[in-house]
Order: sequence, then structure tokens, then C-alpha cells
Amino acid sequence: MITCTECGATNGHDDQFCGTCGEFLHWDDGSRPDPPRPKPVQPVQPVRPVQPGPPNLHGQRADPVPSPVEDPVDPPPRPPDPKLACPACGVDNAPSRRFCRSCGGELVAPAGPAPRRTWWRRWWDRLRRRAPRRRSLRDDRRAARATRRTLLIVLALCLVGVLAVVGPPLARQAVDEVRDRTEDPASLVPASVTASSEASGAGAPRLTDGANNRYWAPSGKAVDAWVEGRFAEPVRLLVVVITPGAGPRRQEFLAAGRPRGLTVVAVDAGGRQHRTDVELRDEPGPQQFAVEASDVVRIRLVVRSTYGPGLTPSVAIGEAEFFGRR
Repeated sequence: MITCTECGATNGHDDQFCGTCGEFLHWDDGSRPDPPRPKPVQPVQPVRPVQPGPPNLHGQRADPVPSPVEDPVDPPPRPPDPKLACPACGVDNAPSRRFCRSCGGELVAPAGPAPRRTWWRRWWDRLRRRAPRRRSLRDDRRAARATRRTLLIVLALCLVGVLAVVGPPLARQAVDEVRDRTEDPASLVPASVTASSEASGAGAPRLTDGANNRYWAPSGKAVDAWVEGRFAEPVRLLVVVITPGAGPRRQEFLAAGRPRGLTVVAVDAGGRQHRTDVELRDEPGPQQFAVEASDVVRIRLVVRSTYGPGLTPSVAIGEAEFFGRR
């Protein structure tokens, strides 16, 4: 037997590592001691008990007769002690050891019996009419492919749904973009024109009469005053042309207030507004601005600021023209 110098545990003479602490077993002389040889055991002959013989005629007993000796019965063989195999080197170890006697690796106790499945899992298995089985690599790959196919189908359905909602507007917008760049815009004349107010001799219809020496002007202050045109049917608006001032000549132009900042409000058939702010130069003549809007039924010009404060009228717009497609 070998005693561990670290923990004092006793180990077998064939053990290289301590079964309690896993320490390598060292020897003082640097070599492994030879195990003691057992002494030969001489077989012991069984002694037969002597039985006294029957008495003779003189009252004396005869010589003792040896009784027969029954053959000893071998005891039933004991089941072998369970061994604990080392997961590193495979050497068998006693179940009481914590470390392998050959390589010193830590021993892992065998797993106990599997826990009993719950009643509802057993009931579910019976309902499905198949017992749970261990999934193979092929089953995992098949399940992964099925999952990918399901995900692709869901994504395709979502894409179809999105296109069904946003597709028509996007397609219409694409068609409008192509037509805007390939077709010349036509003149769009409003069916009627109204205003927030009108100065004497400067009514709202003069805004679209085609004469640049006639103008619209509000009766009061210029800021927040507006003039609006209505179309008989929805139109595609592309360009707005504004001619500021009371006339094309320089003297007439500077005699009245001129618009400096305007807000163009295009209202479509659904009531949605498209607002565009424009800045005008203080000079006579038409000035062009890109204002794109679809399904326009009303268009309003709102005055935000002016040139020539304190003049009368406070602001004058000689002409407003609209171009696009019907």
C-alpha cells in the first residue's frame, strides 16, 4: 500500500495518482517498491471427527469409526464490484475514487436514470400516437430547411401585401415622372377665382385674364391676404408662373406694393394640402417656379411678405399662370 504525502490517504501499490486528492504518488528512493509476495499457503486436510464404536460383549466399545466428511459446498459467487471507467484513459477505478489511478484525471460518476416524464407529456405523446425519439442530424437539417421555406413564404406574402398597398401609388408616381419629363406641360386655366378681399378695380378674376397691365390687389393689408383658383376637374400641376406688380413698365411697377414671399397651397381631391414657399425678385416680368402636385382641384397664393411697404395698394399681382396635365 502507498500513503499519499499530501492528504495521507492510502492507495494501492499499483496506483500512480492519489484517489482522494489526485496528487502524483512519489517514492523516497525514486523507484516504485515491489509489492510483497504472498507466502504459499499449505492446504489443510480436513479432520474427520471420530465417532465411538458400538459396545462389545464385555461392555467395551469398539474402536472409533471415522464419520464420513461431506464435501464443502462452495458459496454463491459475489457479483463483481462496479467499476468507474476513466473518461481520459479508460482504466477501471474503484467507485470510491475521485481521481484516476493511472492518469490522475477527474472521474465523473455515471449519470443516473432519466427523470420520469410528466403526465401531460405522456398524454401528448399518446395523442400524437408516437413516442418521443431522438432527433438525428438528418431530421435537424430537414427541420432547418422547412423553417427556411416557411420564413421565405411569410416574407413573400408580406411583400405582396406591402406592394398591394403601396404598389399602385408608386406605379402611378413612376408613370407621372415619365410623363413629366417626356410631355410638354399645358396651360391650366381655373374655372373660377376668389380672394380674401378685393381693392376697387382690382378684382380676383383679373389674376387669370391674360393681361399683364391688370392686377389683383387686396383691400387691406398685404400679409396673409390670398387669392385662389378652382379647377373644373383634378389636374397634375407642374409649374406656376407669377407676374408681380401693377404693370410691366417700371414706373407703374414701383407705384404699388409687390409680392416678395408667397406660399403656394395646392389642395387635391382628397383635401390634402401641398405647400410650397417661393421667393420673388423685385423686378417686372413673369417669374417661373416648379410646383409639383397631383389631383389638384384648388390652388391658393398666400402673401407672406412684400416689397415697397406703405404703398397703395399694399400688394399687386398682375398675373398667375398654371401649367401641367389634365
